[in-house]
Amino acid sequence: MFHQQNSHGDFSFSLLLQALRGVTLWRPNVVYGGCILIGAIIWEGLDAWGQDTASALLGAVLFVLAILIGYLAAGRLLVFDARGERSPGIWRSIGFALRAWPRLLLLVIMEGLLLLGIGAVEMLAFGLTRIPAFGPYLVVPLFPLAVLFNAALLILAIIVFNLSGPALWHGEGVAKALRHTIAIASKRPGSVLLMMLLLGLLSSAVALVIIMVLYGGYALTLAAATPFLGNVLFDHGGGEALFLDWLPNLNVAAQQWQLTVSPIVHWTHIGQRLSWFAAGTLTFLLPNVVFLLGMAHLYLEALELEAPEDL
Repeated sequence: MFHQQNSHGDFSFSLLLQALRGVTLWRPNVVYGGCILIGAIIWEGLDAWGQDTASALLGAVLFVLAILIGYLAAGRLLVFDARGERSPGIWRSIGFALRAWPRLLLLVIMEGLLLLGIGAVEMLAFGLTRIPAFGPYLVVPLFPLAVLFNAALLILAIIVFNLSGPALWHGEGVAKALRHTIAIASKRPGSVLLMMLLLGLLSSAVALVIIMVLYGGYALTLAAATPFLGNVLFDHGGGEALFLDWLPNLNVAAQQWQLTVSPIVHWTHIGQRLSWFAAGTLTFLLPNVVFLLGMAHLYLEALELEAPEDL
């Protein structure tokens, strides 16, 4: 069973270091990335097959569903890692996601309806300002109070929506997940929001490092390929090749290899697109898994503080 000793009854900053392990956890990355890839293929296939608005809309819906399934499956693996328990495996996590995605939608809908209900009450309060005589004077206290209330409500909504996934990963039902997330958001809004912001900064830093490393690899690849694929890279590969102008005699070598054979041009462009697709996938996946693993740790620590009997 998960157990984490927190200093002074609050969150441990060690969860930031624990979240970095998400870079090395291959199962959540494979599951999340695989679902996104399958969803993109289905969307593209339906769009190319149907060539109408209905097919494109169906493809978009299935793409979003694939993202939800990948999110839940990866999160299920991550919450087991955060609890220090043995991983359930890829296929069991996918089976969990296929069963849990309706609960995620229902939970988000209920949270949205709750916000709409609060908004309706607030609008009714402003409606009192239209009452003759004393109504206009209500604006003086009501408007600043509403600003502060909405700011606090925004913070609570951000926390509740972001903790909804970890609550479901933990295996909770819709009602219990809603109760726990609201309790955590209302009792510890400052500390939870701070940890979420730190996790966001950590994920952004991971993304920046990945971009720098991948761009360095791309630059070295251009350096090796330009003497043989000079015209193709410079004419069609974008301005990145200009980054290599400092290499000695690079332009001369490029001019010596006049590549006009169509298959070389075609396959070079495909190779470049695949490299950018892989780079974009890694730049999206790894920081996201880091953030999600941090959220799993954050939810478990918050649950231990607020409702340890439900761990």
